[in-house]
Amino acid sequence: MKWEKMKKDELIKKCKEFDEKIKELEKKIEELENKNKDLEDYAKRLKAQFENYKREAAEDRKKIIKNANEYLVSKITSILDDFERALKSAKEDDPFVDGMKKIYKKFVSTLESEGLSIIDPSGKKFDPFEHEAFEKVETEEHDEYSVIEVVEKGYKFHSKVIKPAKVKVAVKPKG
Repeated sequence: MKWEKMKKDELIKKCKEFDEKIKELEKKIEELENKNKDLEDYAKRLKAQFENYKREAAEDRKKIIKNANEYLVSKITSILDDFERALKSAKEDDPFVDGMKKIYKKFVSTLESEGLSIIDPSGKKFDPFEHEAFEKVETEEHDEYSVIEVVEKGYKFHSKVIKPAKVKVAVKPKG
């Protein structure tokens, strides 16, 4: 029909035009495929970066919470010591004191469940990382540098010393 009425030269010219157009379209397709691949790669990198950001942000939140808890618990330990001293000086047969002892035990239990632990240096060697030498006692009865008496309790929070135990330490007598 339309093609049948065209001359041979015109058909060849049209075919060449179509070939050029096909090459242009193939080139354009290749460019778009490359651009699509680049965008896919970018999206993958962006997704990985976002996943890393979320993980780091979660770790940062955990650290902030842990540090805030550590700070608060370190402040509470002095109250805990005061509470214990008050209970030791109170009368034993007083119902109010019995109630306060129960509250104290619950308070300690709650702090322990959050990661607080008491440093118990009794009978152990002096450890400068966990103990503070309150007094040196010259004696032959105990091994040198052993803890003789705990003057004030020490505390750890998640295995980190937040308050060293104040202790009396045995040393060999001079002379």
